[in-house]
Amino acid sequence: MLADLLELVRYHDDQIASRSLHQSLGFKQSVVLYAMYQGETISNESSPEGKLLLVLEGRLLVSLTDQAHNMKAGGLISISAHQSYHLEAATNCKYLQIEML
Repeated sequence: MLADLLELVRYHDDQIASRSLHQSLGFKQSVVLYAMYQGETISNESSPEGKLLLVLEGRLLVSLTDQAHNMKAGGLISISAHQSYHLEAATNCKYLQIEML
C-alpha cells in the first residue's frame, strides 16, 4: 500500500474521524489514522498494549499521568501499556496511532 496519509482521512465538524490501516498494510497490530476537529478530546483512555502516536498535521495535546506534551506535526510519543492518557486537538490535527505488541 502506498498512500498519502493526510488524504486518507478527512476532518468533520465537531467530530473525530478514523480509518483503520492495519489490514491493508498486512499488519497484525492495530494501525489507525485519526483526524480530530479542533477542541475534540479523547479522555482517560488506557490500553493493555503500548502505543506510538505520530502527529502528521496540526497540534495535539497529549496528557499522560505525570506530564502534558504539546505535540506538533512530526512529533512522536510513546504511551506505555496500561498508562492513562488524554488527547485534545489544539487545532485540527491528524495523527497515526500504532499499537505495539
